[in-house]
Parts: sequence; structure tokens; C-alpha cells
Amino acid sequence: MLIRCLALLFCCGLQAKPQLIWLHTDWPPHQIVSGPFQGQGTFDLLQQQLKAAMPQFEHQQRLVSLARLEQMFQQQDETVCTIGTLYSAERAQTRLFSEPIAVGAALAVGYLPGKLTLHPSMQKEGVNIAELAQDGSLIGAYQANRLYPAQMQQLLQQGGSNLSSQAFTSELNAAALLGSNRVDYVIEYPERMQYYSHLLAQPVVLEYRAIAGANVASVTHVACTFGEVGEAAIAAVNRALPALWQSPAYLEAMLRWLDDSSRQRLQPDVAAQQAALVQLQPGSDNTIDARD
Repeated sequence: MLIRCLALLFCCGLQAKPQLIWLHTDWPPHQIVSGPFQGQGTFDLLQQQLKAAMPQFEHQQRLVSLARLEQMFQQQDETVCTIGTLYSAERAQTRLFSEPIAVGAALAVGYLPGKLTLHPSMQKEGVNIAELAQDGSLIGAYQANRLYPAQMQQLLQQGGSNLSSQAFTSELNAAALLGSNRVDYVIEYPERMQYYSHLLAQPVVLEYRAIAGANVASVTHVACTFGEVGEAAIAAVNRALPALWQSPAYLEAMLRWLDDSSRQRLQPDVAAQQAALVQLQPGSDNTIDARD
């Protein structure tokens, strides 16, 4: 009997943990895969804290392109997760979403100071992106394989605009495109443009305008493929989030790459998420009533 018990304990001890493959992209400053700030991106730091709160899984990382990331969620061949995903009803058909893991500045139009200040599309409430993109004398750029607000989605579906699809990375520097006048404006996250600018030998000073009618802040989540392991991973993330959102270290990582004015603008959104998550019961396996 003793030998049998010892054998059972030995077998249980060798039982493998569920494996989670975290998909990463070259997406600074959210995920930084090379250079002096490697591993210090917003989602890199948040993911480190989430992993520490999820010891019941074996965590692995895999670097992929944005296009490949979407393909893996479509195919569902293995259990994968990613951090920093915007929710949409279309995406919810191919992945599970956690409670909000972060808030950040929303996509905006970046340009050189004075370049577009007097353009007719520049309105008090923000940029009329449809009017800006139809100006044949301008060239705009945007990142492909990304979720955009409805105003942008409609524009891209119609075609015929001055926007060109780019795959921005540390090598294809979006701020450098503006500084060299290869493009007149870029639709990007302000903190990402600031990061690109700081990589240049001579940083480029930029201005930003919000897209009229779009959200001011972006809310992001962990997303995992369907299945038992994916469901368990999302449940574990949701259990960890109420405490993490109250942690100064977690909040500092979330806001690390934002300038002071952006941090101040986001404070109401941060407070709202903290208030919502603190109501969750520890250990709750409820999935998210997700939103942008």
C-alpha cells in the first residue's frame, strides 16, 4: 500500500503543467523585441506580472508577425494567447477575451508641427479622417492587420484614399518617414510614435490630433484560443487582475511610455477600470462583458 501511494505521488508530481504559448510581435513600445529597451515594453512588463500570478501554467513565448498572429487565431491549431488585444465582435468569434488588462492612448494622426494645422480636416473635436485621406496632395501611412475605429475601417474598405499600408517595426521607423517627408501623416499610437522618434539620431518633434468620433482611450485584453486550456488561462488572468490593478508597479508599467499629459488624460479611465474590477470576487471564472 505504501509503495502504491508513493507511486501515485510520483506520477502526480510528474504531471505536466498546461502549456501557454504567448505570441509576441515587434510592436514597440508595447512589445520591444530588440535594442536597448528589449523586454521593457508596456505589455512585456504587464505580462511578466501576469505570468508570476499564473504559476499553474508553463509559459513560452513565440515571436510572430501581426498577420501570422491573426492566422493562428483563425486556425486554432494550438493553444496560444496574446496580450494587449482590442476587443471586437468579429475577433470574439475566434478567441476568448479577459477582463481589461490596460488602458492607453487611442490611435491618433501624427504629423510634423505646422504641417497640417490649417488643413480643412482639422476640426475642434479632432481630425475628419475621411476628408484628410481624400486629399490627393497628401500621403498618409497606417499599420496593416490591426483593429481600427469604425471611421477608419469604412475608409479602408472603400479604397481610393491617400493612405498606404506599412508594417512599422524598429527598422521601418514611422517617425523617420515623417521626418524625411516621405509621408505627410501617420495614423498611430502617440506613445509608439514617441518611441520611434527617440530611436533616431535626431529625434523628430511631432504633433498629434485625435480622430473625430473615435474613442479617446483604448482598452486592451488578454486573448486566448478556444478550448479547455484557453478557458483556464482566461479565468486565471481574470482572478489576478483585481489585485494587479491596485498595484503601483502594475500601473507604472501600464503608463511607462506615456508623457505626463497623456497620463493625466487617462486617469479617469484608469480609475473607472479599477472601480469595475474591484467588484469582482476573487476566484471568479466569469468571462468578460468586453468592450473597446
